[in-house]
Amino acid sequence: MATPSPLYSRLFSLAQAHATPKDLQQIIAIRAPDAVHAWGHNYLISRNPGLRDRMDNEEFHAHITSTGRYLDSGDSKVHEIVVDEHQRKATIHMSYFLVPKGSKETVENNLIWTLKFTDAEDVEKVLIQESVEFIDATASARLGTCDPRVARGVE
Repeated sequence: MATPSPLYSRLFSLAQAHATPKDLQQIIAIRAPDAVHAWGHNYLISRNPGLRDRMDNEEFHAHITSTGRYLDSGDSKVHEIVVDEHQRKATIHMSYFLVPKGSKETVENNLIWTLKFTDAEDVEKVLIQESVEFIDATASARLGTCDPRVARGVE
């Protein structure tokens, strides 16, 4: 088996860090200063005004902070990461196992992230330029039933 290129290794490492960050600061640190976050699936977005806007890093940070405070647990599992180094893209298939505060129920949010990366020539300077989160609408609806504050804009 061939050794992965430095670029492939960097993109994989960034995708892995995005999926399983040590903390919120790490997620922001691996994003370009002008990075954007968006949502998918188109029908879900068309029905939920809170998901229509693209978020800059500050808004993305605020979003994660605001939804996270209503959860007692946030375990996760990465099922697969696929990297396309030529297009500088990665896809992450993963699950978040979420427990709303005051609930005993664990809701699995099985989702897909697509990431696009900057085109810096220095591999160590490559960062995430764009993230799109394709959420599990049924899991989000269930979380919203358990605690509507978790799913603001998603219900």
